[in-house]
Amino acid sequence: METAVLIVLIVAALVVVAATWGSAAHLLQRRLALVVLLLAGVALPLGASATGVFVGVKRSSRTSFCVECHEMTAYGQSLFVDNPDALSAVHYQKRLISRDETCFACHTDYAMFGDVKAKLNGLLHVWVHYAGEAEAPLKLYQPYPNHNCLHCHDDARSFMEVDDHQTELAKLRDDTTSCLSCHEVGHDLAGVTTKNFWLGATP
Repeated sequence: METAVLIVLIVAALVVVAATWGSAAHLLQRRLALVVLLLAGVALPLGASATGVFVGVKRSSRTSFCVECHEMTAYGQSLFVDNPDALSAVHYQKRLISRDETCFACHTDYAMFGDVKAKLNGLLHVWVHYAGEAEAPLKLYQPYPNHNCLHCHDDARSFMEVDDHQTELAKLRDDTTSCLSCHEVGHDLAGVTTKNFWLGATP
């Protein structure tokens, strides 16, 4: 989708350039043409920039992008660990979330500027990758918010029918109790080390 938008924008820019190249001097003598040229000179660069940002954001939301850095390799492999207590593996293997945007789906706050915040945190990872030394395992910039879990699970039957969830629901909603206090394994990195992988797929 984003590639098609980029191609259309490039073709439109080339058409405008071709149409005005030979008769620019003549067009500049007409006020309407001058306004059109001015708009094209402003609109096309802004459109190209906006499209570039759009394509970059969509690309950086993909699982394949997230696991390109060597610090993230083990986290990508943990999606295939054969461990029913590992949240990332369960969600990925049971297709509870989009496999194409696995990381983004769980590590983005579902709020107005959640995507922006996730991208800024990602830029911090990039900065550490190139200018510093990443800790192993990687540390979250803040405690994992329950809302990221509850966004999908809050009204799900499998969630609602667990007595402990109902008992702690108010505390889960206001982050007094963390989902991770019971579901302790987000990524089973030990399982990656021992190569305890689900045989249905190859990491």
